[in-house]
Amino acid sequence: MKSIYSFLTLLLLPVSLSFAQTKPQAATSPASNTATGGSTNRMQDLYDEHHGINRKATTAAPARTETQQPSRSGGQAETGVSQPERTASAGSTSGTRIGFRGGVTYPLFLEKQAFTDPALGFVGGVTFNFGAGHVSFQPEINYSRTATKVTEFGVANTATDALEVPLFVKFSTGTYAGNRFFVNVGPYASYQLNTSIDGKTTPIVDGAKGRFGFGGALGVGAALKAGPGHVTVEVRGLYSLGNDAAGFNADSKQIVGQGTIGYIFPLGGR
Repeated sequence: MKSIYSFLTLLLLPVSLSFAQTKPQAATSPASNTATGGSTNRMQDLYDEHHGINRKATTAAPARTETQQPSRSGGQAETGVSQPERTASAGSTSGTRIGFRGGVTYPLFLEKQAFTDPALGFVGGVTFNFGAGHVSFQPEINYSRTATKVTEFGVANTATDALEVPLFVKFSTGTYAGNRFFVNVGPYASYQLNTSIDGKTTPIVDGAKGRFGFGGALGVGAALKAGPGHVTVEVRGLYSLGNDAAGFNADSKQIVGQGTIGYIFPLGGR
């Protein structure tokens, strides 16, 4: 009887196995499959053991690992070509300036002049300035008229027109961003163009002596910031030291005073 039961068992075992394999297996976690090292079907194991079948344990697929992206620290700069840092320009001041000035002249007699009184004249011209510091060089080209009033035989208004070229050393305070005070000092040269009496002009004969003159000048003033440049206000005195006829002469009896207003501004720069 035992042999019959054994035979029936062997006949029914494949049918049971085939029926069992047609049923959907419950999902098992990769962790449990890996732990048992093979199938979780016990009947399959018994069948394999009875028939001497050695099934290799299925190897669990390696867990998929995400490629870790390198974390970018908040303080780390991005790689690549960095853009050059833009530096703020403080606004460089140009070392070359140009301006104009105009005003009045008035001779100041150091000694009493017989039958002669001072009178108002005029002056105007172009100013150049080289240098951006407290000391700069300032040449000018001016047209000047010096006037007097002669009272010996009635009243006659006389005047002398001349071209003047001062060469100043300029001492300034402050910066070009605001108001400045300055002192101009240096020599000047002059060239007489004509004379006039009561408005009637008399040209000076070419080659006449005494047309070229020279002397020293001193001026004080202020430069008031206005727009890109400065409004200038100055009081100046010119002292003659001679001419091409008399040579050097430090005994002049007058100082030609000038009171002017002008405007000077930078060329280029900021």
